[in-house]
Amino acid sequence: MGRFPVEDYLREVKSRRRFRGYYPYFSRKRKRIFKEIASDYGLSTLALYHKLALASFIADSLKRLTPENLPDEIAHLYRQWFERVLDDFSTQPDDYYRHDRTSFQIDVAVCSLRVIPVGGAWTVHICRVELGPFTSGGAGQFFGYLRFILFKTRGFSPFCVIQTAPRYLCHFNKEEMDLSYRRIAQLMERDPSIKGLYRRSWLLDPKLEEISPDLAYLRQVPEQNGARLFAGGSRQVDMKLSLAMSSARRRLYAEGKYSPAGYVYIWPRKDLLDWAKKTE
Repeated sequence: MGRFPVEDYLREVKSRRRFRGYYPYFSRKRKRIFKEIASDYGLSTLALYHKLALASFIADSLKRLTPENLPDEIAHLYRQWFERVLDDFSTQPDDYYRHDRTSFQIDVAVCSLRVIPVGGAWTVHICRVELGPFTSGGAGQFFGYLRFILFKTRGFSPFCVIQTAPRYLCHFNKEEMDLSYRRIAQLMERDPSIKGLYRRSWLLDPKLEEISPDLAYLRQVPEQNGARLFAGGSRQVDMKLSLAMSSARRRLYAEGKYSPAGYVYIWPRKDLLDWAKKTE
């Protein structure tokens, strides 16, 4: 520990700027340190090092889960997440604690309070919206997107950006999704600067309404209540996730009848808050 103080690890993650994205920041230097620990002391020691960091994040974060800082429901979700992380220490293999593994990265982000659990299979983080994906939709979409941002939400940041946490896919359903939206509304009520909710996913593709109608609510609820949908361009990850989760989609893809594509919605603050009040 004298050679690689865990305090430096904690400081590096916490110091990352608010708008720099979802996953925790590990610098090249930090990644070299992880590699040195594994080389000199073994993978089990590296896993213990990561566990110590997680436990330290949790100890610090528990002090900050106050009614003044967070709605009670979200503070409770944080505590549940922390309990699961601590339980994992005795059940997960050393391989789980790799800095490049998504589930571990999300645990670091939540335990350091950089990412907020909102229930079900979802988390949010506070970030600016993207420009890049919308160039793929042509000039018309790009300027339509720009107008929506400038005149409807009145700015590119900050937004709640929603993501799916793979460890919680068992809670992926419409009822939990609606509860998550209501908790996001609670966050927005606490922070008047948040301009809306942003989501990018292949799950928002309108074509899925015919292919996988059970997923249509992910697009329909926001879109029918003020959100604006934009084509977000295709990415390899969209292809991988969509086809991995459904034999029907794989068959249609092989037949040339379906090609996974990413879409984005932006749900303005006022419209989301109005929906939450209407559905209480």
